[in-house]
Amino acid sequence: MRKWDFQANGVVPLKGEWEFYRDQLLTPDSFKMVPSSPGRTPELTGIVHIPGIWNSYMGSAGNPKATGYATFRLRVLVPERQHEIYGIKTDNIRSANRIFINGTEVGASGEPAISGKEGAQRNIPYSGFAAINGGEIEILVQIANYSYSSGGMVYPISLGDHRTIMNIEKTKFFGDSLIASGFLVSTVYFLLLYRLRRQELSLLYLGGISLFACIYLLTHGEKVIGDLAPALSYDTVLRLQLASSAGVYFCFVHYIAAYSPMVVHRPVLLLCRWITGFDLIVALSVPTLSFSKWDGVWLVWSMFFVGYIIYLMIRHWRLHILDRFFMLVNIFSLLIVIIVSLLNVYGKLESQLLSSYGILLFLIAQALQSAFRSANSFHEVEQLSQKLLTLDGLKDEFMASTSHELRTPLHGIVNMTSSLLEGVAGELNPKQKHHLSMIAATGKRLSLLVNDILDWARLKNGDMVLAQRPVDLRPVVSAVLDILTFTAGRGKSLQFVQEWPEDLPLLHADENRFQQILYNLLGNAIKFTHEGTITVSAEDCGREVKIAVADTGMGIAAERLETIFLPFGEIGKPVDPAFLGMGLGLSITKKLVELGGGRIWAESEPDKGSVFFFTVPVADLSLSAELKTAYKQVISTRQQEPAPSTEAAAASEEKPAEGTLLIVDDDPVNLQVLTDILSVDNYRVVAVNSGTDALKQLSLNRNIDLVITDWMMPGMSGPELSRRIRLTFPLSRLPVLMLTARSRAEDIELAFQSGINDFLGKPVDATELRARARTLITLRRSVQNAVRTEMAFLQAQIKPHFLYNALNTIIYMSKVESSKATELLLDLSKYLRGSFDFQNRDKLIPLHKELELVKAFLSLESARFGERLNVSFDIHASMNALLPPLAIQPIVENAVRHGIMKKAAGGTIQITIQETDQTVKVMVTDDGIGMTKEQLDLIVSGQSGSGVGLMNIDRRLLSLYGKGLQVKSRLLQGTEVYFEIHKETSGAYHQGEEEALS
Repeated sequence: MRKWDFQANGVVPLKGEWEFYRDQLLTPDSFKMVPSSPGRTPELTGIVHIPGIWNSYMGSAGNPKATGYATFRLRVLVPERQHEIYGIKTDNIRSANRIFINGTEVGASGEPAISGKEGAQRNIPYSGFAAINGGEIEILVQIANYSYSSGGMVYPISLGDHRTIMNIEKTKFFGDSLIASGFLVSTVYFLLLYRLRRQELSLLYLGGISLFACIYLLTHGEKVIGDLAPALSYDTVLRLQLASSAGVYFCFVHYIAAYSPMVVHRPVLLLCRWITGFDLIVALSVPTLSFSKWDGVWLVWSMFFVGYIIYLMIRHWRLHILDRFFMLVNIFSLLIVIIVSLLNVYGKLESQLLSSYGILLFLIAQALQSAFRSANSFHEVEQLSQKLLTLDGLKDEFMASTSHELRTPLHGIVNMTSSLLEGVAGELNPKQKHHLSMIAATGKRLSLLVNDILDWARLKNGDMVLAQRPVDLRPVVSAVLDILTFTAGRGKSLQFVQEWPEDLPLLHADENRFQQILYNLLGNAIKFTHEGTITVSAEDCGREVKIAVADTGMGIAAERLETIFLPFGEIGKPVDPAFLGMGLGLSITKKLVELGGGRIWAESEPDKGSVFFFTVPVADLSLSAELKTAYKQVISTRQQEPAPSTEAAAASEEKPAEGTLLIVDDDPVNLQVLTDILSVDNYRVVAVNSGTDALKQLSLNRNIDLVITDWMMPGMSGPELSRRIRLTFPLSRLPVLMLTARSRAEDIELAFQSGINDFLGKPVDATELRARARTLITLRRSVQNAVRTEMAFLQAQIKPHFLYNALNTIIYMSKVESSKATELLLDLSKYLRGSFDFQNRDKLIPLHKELELVKAFLSLESARFGERLNVSFDIHASMNALLPPLAIQPIVENAVRHGIMKKAAGGTIQITIQETDQTVKVMVTDDGIGMTKEQLDLIVSGQSGSGVGLMNIDRRLLSLYGKGLQVKSRLLQGTEVYFEIHKETSGAYHQGEEEALS
């Protein structure tokens, strides 16, 4: 090899003649012994050919032998060089071995020893390197085999330079590692697919093939398992080799049986199981030296199974046209396995890597085939799904059309029956009313059943999604009871009781569906309880709240308690047709409760009543805190908005606010959204989170044009707030727009009866909300203009005889006392100017201006009546305090005409004005003839036929301040008229009205 170029030609397999030293473990020092030392000089047994097993020459006298120890020696001539690094690469040396190059140990696998009890058996390929000076390399190989049925250098050692040996080692190790990783990935892939599709056993067996093939590869070739688990004994490696090969063939046959059951012969399948079981028992219990003697048997079995698998694939290929390509690939890959195994047995092919490639090719083909089948299945499922979706859509369309068609005649029946009951066609006798009531009740029940059927279908198909958020139990129960008391509870002697702790936590529920649950349970309680008590109670149970609806009605039999929540079940058969039902209500209730994460059950005793319990999860406390914090942030953000710049102020003056809106909602997010929507139309928005705060704002701020309120709020609901507003403000003075997700006719009727002007369904459409707000504000201003027009008319109602009397008095005074006549003319001028000041009728005026008009009037009247009219002023207020025009003078005029002048002796009028930090109180008292209650009502309403009516003053005060005129009078003792205004409201109103009406 002196002319061999390792870099150009690669490594050299050391095949050929080697010196053989039987039963000797020699070292380089052994060959340095001098011949004069008898017994210590190496004894050459012979020259043997490498590679090959040593069984034929290991035994003495020509007897084959597998176990023992020996040394092989070879001298190689290489190019003459100094310090040249050469290396060797082993492949398969059985079993323990150690290699020396020119006296240096370059590597070992295991520990060669003279007996099996000593040393350590191991056969892991490795490489070693040594620096060579000169042109000769001496290679010594020690081998000891006590674990396998054949030993020696089965495959030759490769010799090369450092770079070439390193490349070969890396290539082989990387190749085995890559293929093992491919097997491992295939194992995970097929097993995961099997977990998803348990009915396909073929995927499980494919995973088994991949797993056993991975183990087989790790224990053959480069035996990568030695690097992954260095502590693993070689005995265990040999057992894994046998078990993995048996597992591969077992999974192969069963894969074909699972994939194509019609082509597998059952006896062969049973034989495969028996042989695999026998192999596993041998691998676990028989010594490796013993079972390795049966290599020929294992080979025959392996060839049989591989041949049978190919036969099965050919049969499947003939029966299944679509899988023919993949079957051809499978057959080709298994042929590779057979050919490589045969060549390896007969020593014609040193590496078994191609066998692993064949198995990997088979797995790749199976993966592609599985993917192809999955794609076809997915396509078929997609087509079926599309058909099902189409059918489902047709079903939904049919249900919607049918429900609409049912609702229309049902509503017609109910409405016509109700009209007949109200007497539209004349008076009805009791029997006719009874029958018509039964028809109306049955129609309403049928209408509810249509809704129940639709809800049941959605719940059954899983189409209903809950919009869960923190919900307060108290306002929801109150609202539901309001509706049910208004509708179902009329005509019954029922008492409703609500019991729960003050610190009851918020519920995590869908508000609309939670109301539906309460409607169903309370509706049933009312239906089956003619008189008695219905109680709604709640108990905090930690992570959930237990709610109970108890009644004192007819009760439920014990055997029916387990079936009442089933669809189409009935509690009983009442006589009244309105009580008849299909039992969907409780079934829907149960599904809604469970969908929300709760439970529902019932307890009952016949003739004593029933109790329905259900649980609702508690809302996340941190979320509730976040909502409260969010509300505070919304309010603080609105309060901390920076003052507008000069340009902004100028723009605001050019474009005044369109009005002031009061928004009431307990959800800070809704408050912000509504504020943003309405601010687009240049409205001034006041946002509060409760009905109590809304009433407080209305008492302080009289320039509010519209109230927009939510229905469901803790403490005070929307309808209750509307009722409280109507105690002070008529419908035309302050409109109320209610936002609600309710659409039941009973809900809408209750809302309008509570005093709202309009309602808008949730979710709110921004354009519709702005349009409705604009319409209601325009309506309010139209009413305000009508009131102002009436005021202008009253201002113009100066009685002709008053002018005649005033002029006659002035003419008389001009003859008697000219200076007094001049003063009276000036007073008359002031009086007329104040009375006919139409431009300022829409504004608040300062107190001194109103007093100027009063004094002018009293001056004229005093000149006329003389000592019969006495006037006293007690004023403790700023002359710049603001109040409505013509608020005092008409009261004084009524006191003069209807009080003092009705007495022959006349009397005294006391005008008292007192100012505090927040209010201004005006009181006009006279000691005239007084009035009866009937006369007082006529005077205030303006229907007395004489004097100036006080109704206009009362309306204006009520509209501006929430409180009108207060009148106290006793016959023959006098009359006291007073009113009180808030100074802050006056200022706000003055500014708001001036901007809104400019």
